[in-house]
Amino acid sequence: MIQFKPTRNIDLIEAVGNHPDIIAGSNNGDGYDYKPECRYFEVNVHGQFGGIVYYQEIQPLTFDCHAMYLPEVRGFSKEIGLAFWRYILTNTTVQCVTSFAARKFRHGQMYCAMIGLKRVGTIKKYFKGVDDVTFTAPHAKN
Repeated sequence: MIQFKPTRNIDLIEAVGNHPDIIAGSNNGDGYDYKPECRYFEVNVHGQFGGIVYYQEIQPLTFDCHAMYLPEVRGFSKEIGLAFWRYILTNTTVQCVTSFAARKFRHGQMYCAMIGLKRVGTIKKYFKGVDDVTFTAPHAKN
């Protein structure tokens, strides 16, 4: 079972974001500083704390989602990602989700299709000149 608990615990968020395994694997070698404009959630996988997921509303009703998973739960990254996006779609008003998909880790686009989102556009080579940004939106209801 995957659970999300909203948090504003700055010490916890920065401790996870600056964990050596997170810096090496998720933050492109950079450290992490708490951002008050983001909504943070503790992730628990089968009762075990697994890290932090968060989103930022970068435009009205447009969300940029990120995750900082501890090594113990990285085998559940797909399940966590899908559950988090479902959580966002259920608990917020969403028009668009952006996916900053790294070349080696393109789960964002796959998650979109698996939870019923459709790709509505891509900006090529946006992030540091090597990665794409994909924009997705809920399917229109007939």
